[in-house]
Amino acid sequence: MNSEEMFASPKFIKQYTATLQTVDTAVGMLGADLAPLVEILKQLGKRHVNYGVLEAHYPIVGQALIETLEAALGDKFTDDVKAAWVDIYGIISSTMIEGAGYEN
Repeated sequence: MNSEEMFASPKFIKQYTATLQTVDTAVGMLGADLAPLVEILKQLGKRHVNYGVLEAHYPIVGQALIETLEAALGDKFTDDVKAAWVDIYGIISSTMIEGAGYEN
């Protein structure tokens, strides 16, 4: 499957949409009590193991997220904005990885 076919795939679109919704929820909860968000992300990580997601997939998804935001925001995607998104995705992914319980 080439990248054009992948991006048109209903399965990819569903996963992409779910990822963006999770990131949006996480960002929306910043400044609030983070305990519920941490538990949600850990459970999400645990479920992703059943979907065949490996720990090595998380950096790839993060890179795709950053590149997508950069393309969408253009000049508004400043170094500070990029650093903030890298930080928030790092927190999301590390919490999900913790919940997944991958063995190193």
